Amino acid sequence: MSDAALNESETAFGEAVKTVSHDELKRAVRAAARWYAVLQSPSVTPTDHEEWQVWLLQHSSHRLAWREVEQVQASFSRVPGEIALPALRDAAISRRELLRRLGVVVVAAPMATTAWRLKPWLGWQAEYTTGTGEQHSLTLVDGGRLILNTASAVDVDYSADVRLIQLYRGEIYIETAPDSPTQNRPFWVTTPHGSIQALGTRFIVSFGGHHTTVTVLEKTVRISPTAGGEQRDLKSGQQLRFTSHSLAPTVSADNHAGSWLNGSLTVVDMPLRELLAELSRYRRGILSCSDDVAGLKISGAFPLDDTDRALDAITRAFPVQERRWAGYWVRLTGV
Repeated sequence: MSDAALNESETAFGEAVKTVSHDELKRAVRAAARWYAVLQSPSVTPTDHEEWQVWLLQHSSHRLAWREVEQVQASFSRVPGEIALPALRDAAISRRELLRRLGVVVVAAPMATTAWRLKPWLGWQAEYTTGTGEQHSLTLVDGGRLILNTASAVDVDYSADVRLIQLYRGEIYIETAPDSPTQNRPFWVTTPHGSIQALGTRFIVSFGGHHTTVTVLEKTVRISPTAGGEQRDLKSGQQLRFTSHSLAPTVSADNHAGSWLNGSLTVVDMPLRELLAELSRYRRGILSCSDDVAGLKISGAFPLDDTDRALDAITRAFPVQERRWAGYWVRLTGV
């Protein structure tokens, strides 16, 4: 949709809402709840974002329902990264009136729960969280180091028997330290897919809806899927994905693994579509590209704290151009 068409759609929003029927609005809210669940899922894809945007712009009732679901979800504490609605004009109906007409909009919560895999909503109550584009570093009580990457959530539990970090969503860097001589507790990181035991090491754990990825930067970790069976030791410079039932083959670590720790994404010959998927983790909105440039091999170091600057660098150095809608949806196409 062009900028002019989008602006025209938003300008007509207030008047159009007046014509929305009770049943139509209820259907829109149910659909908005489903979309909210999909977009908050760890397994969300760029295609999901694009399809949501198409749905959002189809009708004023969709945009009204989305804003209300968003506001209801935001009223809960520790709601994971809000998906901001593109700038709209003032609505012609109040939130109180909408809630009266719908009865209960909080139906969004249980519907979304069923769409999430492996209970990632537990992360809402996590001890440490980061929003989209944020990072957080802390020193553990034993002197170790923990860094949360964008949109991550963890609990840290040091008991008399074990040092445990539970990863609910996102990505973390761990630098372990020796335990006190009187305790010598094992150090574990867990995700719903399984456990990673650190054997004096530096490593990265990334949890997605379908798998967990472990990258070892120093020494060794031991990986054990939840369902049991094979265990595997992973050494420095190695990486593997695993699910609760299986371990994928061990491979060499991605060349950009850990570059986010320095505030940048460093890639060599990464397809543009994959690069944009990585950058999307650090910005709100939709970031995509056309099929004709999706396979373009990109090399460089791109800042994660200013993804617009990263996009500018890509368009200057490679034969692509940028298109924006409402400052929220960005698509790269061939020149």
